[in-house]
Amino acid sequence: MEKISFAAQYVITNTSEPIKNGVVSVDVSTGEILEIKQLTNEIPYTEFYNGVLIPGFVNAHCHLELCHLKDKVKNPKSLIDFLLAMFRLDANSYDEKLTLKYDSLMYSSGVSAVGDICNTSDTAGVKEKSKIHYKNFVELIGTTPERCQKDILQFENVKNDYLSFGIDANDISAVPHAPYSVSPELFSVINRLNKGKKEIISIHNQENFNENFLYENHSGEFVEKFPLDLSLIPVTGKTSLKSMKELCEGGYERTLLVHNIYSSKEDLDFAAENFKNPFFVVCPKSNIFLENKIIDVNVLLEKNLTVCIGTDSLSSNDNLSMIEEVKLLSKKFENLKLEDLIKFATLNGAKALGLQSKLGSFEIGKSPGVVLLENVDLHNFRLTDNTLSRRLI
Repeated sequence: MEKISFAAQYVITNTSEPIKNGVVSVDVSTGEILEIKQLTNEIPYTEFYNGVLIPGFVNAHCHLELCHLKDKVKNPKSLIDFLLAMFRLDANSYDEKLTLKYDSLMYSSGVSAVGDICNTSDTAGVKEKSKIHYKNFVELIGTTPERCQKDILQFENVKNDYLSFGIDANDISAVPHAPYSVSPELFSVINRLNKGKKEIISIHNQENFNENFLYENHSGEFVEKFPLDLSLIPVTGKTSLKSMKELCEGGYERTLLVHNIYSSKEDLDFAAENFKNPFFVVCPKSNIFLENKIIDVNVLLEKNLTVCIGTDSLSSNDNLSMIEEVKLLSKKFENLKLEDLIKFATLNGAKALGLQSKLGSFEIGKSPGVVLLENVDLHNFRLTDNTLSRRLI
């Protein structure tokens, strides 16, 4: 066994208070954590760094297959404006070289795992070679019985393609796109497709306020502008989150609710009571780009809800950098401690994806990767505009 140690002014472990002058020792061949402690004496084969050491990031929500859509939609007025623009783009312009580039950039900047939304199997070849652990959520969209039948075939085809690339079947599942694009019938179909494998599900939630209007009284811009037949979306008189009866009853161990920009305190209470383990995924840069708004993270914390961080896609972001997402959250919510922000971007994401036994924290036996945060304000223990992240191992 070849051992290497990394030392820095601080180590954030996610299991205890940050360790000042900390050191993390790792098995070079496996990446397994061998020791975490305060540096009190010289340790052989130790690399010293100026900054903060953290476990590898977990990007809880991404659309890797949309890398070729970077900068294609400019200055949308809202999510609906963005979606209408996306419908007009060429859906067959996938670029594998560009996808490889951003997969590599994510890894080198410290990402160890990704919860990735897939409408196709285009990215299977990239993921087969990647050093990142991907959880693949095959996203289904449909509001009519005819589309539901097509979605069943779509899922089976995408799943079989992934399996042919050697992707683990446990890393492939069917998920609904959003309440405004999935009928009760399709929710039920997704539950059946995941029968016997109910570990995790993900859904875009309350990313635009018109989503609630759709369920409350069939009004608003989704009804007026969205190019799907929404006649089978039921009027419940409730918000969209409270109307997802079929998903609530799906029996999933963990539910990733993504965006949540317009989730009220009552919605959050409903989610906590009706989903076994809800995880609230914030995509700060995308949320600002599309709606100029982020859910108040302090409200989530006051209710003891679990916050994760995602990058969303390059169609609504200018990069897939987790540290840039963390920096934006730090600016928006100045009261949040650095160690809490890092937990959102590491351990909480690992728990959401069911990967906490290997990733998310510095603990002996885990292999989360070791990431260095540079250009940190160490006096105030805060990120700066110039903070960068890079993988050490």
